[in-house]
Amino acid sequence: MCSYNSPTFLFQPIELISLAAIARNEKIEVALLDAIAENLSSQEVQKKIKGINPSSIVCLTGFECIEEDLLELKELKRIFPKTELIVFGHYASVFREEMMNLCPIDFIIHGEPDLIFKDLIQSIKSKKSYTEIEGLSYRFEEKIVHNSIAGRVIYPNELPMPAFDLLKNNLYKEPFFPEPYGLIQSARGCPYQCNFCVKSYGTKLTTLTPENIILQLENYIQLFNIKAFRFIDDTFTAIPSRVIEFCKLLISKNLNLKWSCLARPDTLDSEMLDWMKKAGCTRLYIGVESGSQEIIHALNKKFNVAEALDNCKKAKKKGFELMGFFIVGHPKEKKEDVKKSIQFAIKSGFSFISVSTLLPYPGTSLYDEFKSDVNFSLVPYKDYFNDPKIAIKAKQHRSYLTNRFYFHPKTWISLSSLIIKDRKSFGENLLAFMRHTILKQKNKNREDFI
Repeated sequence: MCSYNSPTFLFQPIELISLAAIARNEKIEVALLDAIAENLSSQEVQKKIKGINPSSIVCLTGFECIEEDLLELKELKRIFPKTELIVFGHYASVFREEMMNLCPIDFIIHGEPDLIFKDLIQSIKSKKSYTEIEGLSYRFEEKIVHNSIAGRVIYPNELPMPAFDLLKNNLYKEPFFPEPYGLIQSARGCPYQCNFCVKSYGTKLTTLTPENIILQLENYIQLFNIKAFRFIDDTFTAIPSRVIEFCKLLISKNLNLKWSCLARPDTLDSEMLDWMKKAGCTRLYIGVESGSQEIIHALNKKFNVAEALDNCKKAKKKGFELMGFFIVGHPKEKKEDVKKSIQFAIKSGFSFISVSTLLPYPGTSLYDEFKSDVNFSLVPYKDYFNDPKIAIKAKQHRSYLTNRFYFHPKTWISLSSLIIKDRKSFGENLLAFMRHTILKQKNKNREDFI
């Protein structure tokens, strides 16, 4: 979803190539179609699928684009009636009955998909019953059947390496980073309890070994000669000892890669940051959300704002590029709270910030808290607070925070080093952002994730 929304980022579909590897292990021929990366129209997608002539189509559905996803799947089933549609994703897990009623989907995988997908493939190949496959919804004699919920993948190191070779890797990028560019998921799940966050894999953190991560990086280098990569883990820095162990191994391999990761400000351990810097990490994406302790409490982030600011300053002094994620639009938010976010963003030394509007996604505790005050539907897609004043205030706060940060002299001082270092990339990303901003005026459902 971030790739769909963003004017400057484009991430590899790690979930799809992970399932592709599962299918290959079961002797299934696999093709990958990333319509977002290839900028394909519906007609072009249909033409490509016709050329492949698959027995099954496996699709990852999104959030704000769920209505379009369902329409596309419905049309694919009309054109290819004998092709099985296998769908997974957050909304597919939460609204499996509704989605199967809205669209002629054959199978929905709910939860962590890898082992469920493996069981499904084996059952399809052997023409066995699906009754014993936990985490699966399917059709049987014109009825929709929902099996019991499946458990998590306990040992992710036993899963096959994602099928990176299926990627058209030149299509993927991160601003101001060398290309070719790669993406690694080294952990699943998030142990924190932020009430607004969709936890696709739950709160239990499962991790790859440092040796497994290195194998994936070496495979990436062999295939595409990557120069940089990003960890897409929800919070890569959650376990400092694990990060340090990986960094030491990466240094010993002398791969000379630049990399970035997502972090919480309260996890920025000083020793860990030193090892990350030595190992080639140059950029931290930090989920701050707000500089107001009251809003941090309302979002159940559970960290001290003053300590978080000190940690960000510490990381900046160690030479990291910092990007901060902020959220506006909580019903309790006041302008004073936004002013505190501006102060945090400037004092921390962030080069960039991304400001998004709080959305109460079903499946989160925030949605449960405000459910009676939320207007939600899958088709037509709606997800917003009933009180229109909340949306108006959120729009004002978002503009206020963004403008005050980007027009502050300290921000331009921080940005100047990036401009000098890579003028070409800066110009390209600025142009992409401006185009996206213009397009956004025509499509009010889209958000900017810089």
